[in-house]
Amino acid sequence: MTSAHTSYSFFSRSTLAVAALCALMSQPALAQVLSPPMGPSTMGDVDFAQIMATATPMEQIFDGSGPMATARAVPPATDMGAGLPRIRPGTAGRAVRATIDESLYRELSEGAPSTNSTAPDAQDYGSGNLGTIYHYSDALQHPSPYFAPQRSVGKLYFMNGGFWFSCTATLIDRAILLTAGHCVYNPDRGGEEGWNTQGVFYPGYSGEMGASQRYGSCEVLRWGTTTQWRNAASESAGLNGGYDVGMALCGRLTDARWSYVNNSLPGFRLGYLPFCYLNCRLDYNFLTQLGYPGNYYSGEEMTVGQHLEVTGQTIPLWNRIGLDYVHGSGMEGGSSGGPHILNMGDISDSAQQASQMPSRNVVMAVTSWGYSGGNIKIQGASPLSGVNNANNFLELFNQFCRLSRRTHGSYTCTQLPT
Repeated sequence: MTSAHTSYSFFSRSTLAVAALCALMSQPALAQVLSPPMGPSTMGDVDFAQIMATATPMEQIFDGSGPMATARAVPPATDMGAGLPRIRPGTAGRAVRATIDESLYRELSEGAPSTNSTAPDAQDYGSGNLGTIYHYSDALQHPSPYFAPQRSVGKLYFMNGGFWFSCTATLIDRAILLTAGHCVYNPDRGGEEGWNTQGVFYPGYSGEMGASQRYGSCEVLRWGTTTQWRNAASESAGLNGGYDVGMALCGRLTDARWSYVNNSLPGFRLGYLPFCYLNCRLDYNFLTQLGYPGNYYSGEEMTVGQHLEVTGQTIPLWNRIGLDYVHGSGMEGGSSGGPHILNMGDISDSAQQASQMPSRNVVMAVTSWGYSGGNIKIQGASPLSGVNNANNFLELFNQFCRLSRRTHGSYTCTQLPT
């Protein structure tokens, strides 16, 4: 469970012997898998402050000298499936200015990021990628993420195998979080031992606030992932399968600096993002990525990346067809699970001819893997629906919706139509 540094890597927990990726999408869309229920945490503020200071950004290591570096026959491109993406709407939550006084609003609008942060480099493509599509633009989210839609994204701390790690997660309903499968379950441990045993989510996290975050935190009550990720022979064997997707059920917010959000479900006050649940894997997609990578600002501030993402093309240096979205990025460990968002932000369009996909702030995928410790600057993100909708994401969400209704009340979630 310790981190490692090699020439390039995939996001996870430890150095792995890389197994061959075979029959990635041959598994049927079975019922999704949930963790056992978890009891309430007994940790105090001091414990959480220590966790925040010492948690390891999630990385999955791929040693380039292993069998994956050898030449392999490139399989035929996988059928992308028919139909336009199906999208479930979200909500922006309550307006910030309606809930705080003028001095706090001014603090948000004018506050600067922590002076202890290390700014990202200006580099916008990796070695050998000048003449490719794998360019990107990464930048600090400023002002800090206290407004919709950014505040629906936050930092996820979790314990697995006795160690604490950090990923990125997104509210997609009042109490439901979306993240990566490897931020939920570790196939290398296997069985019930593979599930996370504790978790805490901080929406709109910013390191300048320390342990006293404006929106506080909620404890994770339950974890879940796709059947394919739960049944993967190892973390490395599940890479680029299009199914590294996970969810979690959150409790109510506590210990918020802005006390008006305390004891409410996070998505009720802060809003939650729309998401794609069918036909999410497109040939090309221009998306905005949010995350807390440890190489930018020590993972203490939200980073925004923008780039073109592609599927069905050969992944550079890997000689494999991209079942995941593949894109240029400078983000590393800690960005895992972060959302890849279609049409980020708001716009008023008076054009006579409407655009082909006008929906705003829609999560299409989550960050899964990437080359780190080197200069390749490429990542992969699993589309929520998987290849040919094999993830059965609709049912995964509906399972968590039913959990939310039983735990927090029937008003907290509406299931997707089947």
